[in-house]
Amino acid sequence: MSPKSNELPETRNIACPYCNGSLTVSVNCVSIPCNHCNKHINAKEIIFPPEKKRISHIGKKKILCFKCNREIFTDEKAQATTCQHCYNSNDLSDHKVKTLLGVNLETYGTLHLKKRGIIEISSIHVGNAIVKGKINGDINAMGTVEIKKKGEVYGKITCRKLIVNKGGVFSGKVKMLNSETN
Repeated sequence: MSPKSNELPETRNIACPYCNGSLTVSVNCVSIPCNHCNKHINAKEIIFPPEKKRISHIGKKKILCFKCNREIFTDEKAQATTCQHCYNSNDLSDHKVKTLLGVNLETYGTLHLKKRGIIEISSIHVGNAIVKGKINGDINAMGTVEIKKKGEVYGKITCRKLIVNKGGVFSGKVKMLNSETN
């Protein structure tokens, strides 16, 4: 006797979310340890994923967590947010800097480097950057990097828009992001 087309089979093939190992489980199984990596798996959630609740994104800002690179939605006026996936604190505030030495800077806000300011740093991850001083290091901006008169950047710049004003100096490589990339 052949099974009806709308009946579920008694077993399902799933992949372990930790090691991607193939497993065959009963549709009635709630949880099991993986045969490959021995980690505990919620099989019921893999077989029957819960419907995601619709979250209103009105008045919300979408960012990517600096640590796990997953989407986070937060209020547009927030100064910081914690990732609900990895619990990393993500800074959203603007920074006005005179001197910064040997520290990585990560913010979705705007970096304002003051006149005669110096940043000697390995990497900078910001929303936008306005440079009136000197930066030795890499800048990764989600938006615009503007090098003002007497501003200097030595290193790699990744951004959507690069503006070098008359009298500004840029020496290094540039990678332009397209408008769809986060």
